[in-house]
Amino acid sequence: MAHEAEGAVKELPTFLDFFVLDMDQTYLGLSLHQWMPVIMSGVAITFLVLYCYRITSNLKKIPGLQQALLELLVESLDDFVKSQMGKVVGASFVAFIGTLFIYIWVMNIMGQIPLFHSPTADYNTTLALTLIVFLLTHYYGLKNNGPIGYFKHFLGEPKWLAPLLLPIHLVQEFLARPLTLSLRLFGNLTGQHTILSIGIGFSPFLFGFLPIPVQLPAALLDVLLATLQAGIFAVLACFYIAGAIGTLEEQH
Repeated sequence: MAHEAEGAVKELPTFLDFFVLDMDQTYLGLSLHQWMPVIMSGVAITFLVLYCYRITSNLKKIPGLQQALLELLVESLDDFVKSQMGKVVGASFVAFIGTLFIYIWVMNIMGQIPLFHSPTADYNTTLALTLIVFLLTHYYGLKNNGPIGYFKHFLGEPKWLAPLLLPIHLVQEFLARPLTLSLRLFGNLTGQHTILSIGIGFSPFLFGFLPIPVQLPAALLDVLLATLQAGIFAVLACFYIAGAIGTLEEQH
């Protein structure tokens, strides 16, 4: 049966439900419901590290299927980031943006795996990812432009509109962008997995024991949207960082 976390929508059971009798038991002040996104994020990280280590520890000149797919993914992410940020600046951020995309995609898709749960369906996870992008955006903006030069971009053009544009840009940079970036990913993943859970809950049984996968269309759509949301997050991260550095203005 699906369980219900405090203040959350109904969720499908995870492997924690089979090992722990009381999911409301607290550890370090948090219940296991609240620890679940952290645990699932750790599972995603462990899987990615072990899988990449296994593939890259035995690279071949004539790649097998898995190595070829991994190389294709890396090349695609390299082209994608450089197309968004420029070849010079993008080369420095391929590893970060590429890792961010893959990590978010794996967490998004975990909701499709029985007994697992998508960490990105919890707002704490998406907010943490957004804060990383937020801090890096302003760090590189200050590093590449200096405090005065970076502050000037908040004033906008023309300069005589600075008293009007400054508060608008400050609200956009420090409130609107973090909120929309985190809420978009959280809201879409929560909605997708809620629909999937409802579909599974309504699945009839053939001969009393064989479930009929009426949720299959929702599951296929879930895979598509999980990929799309990871891509949108990566695109916006590229846009925010490049904009803070000044790459977009230079290209224009």
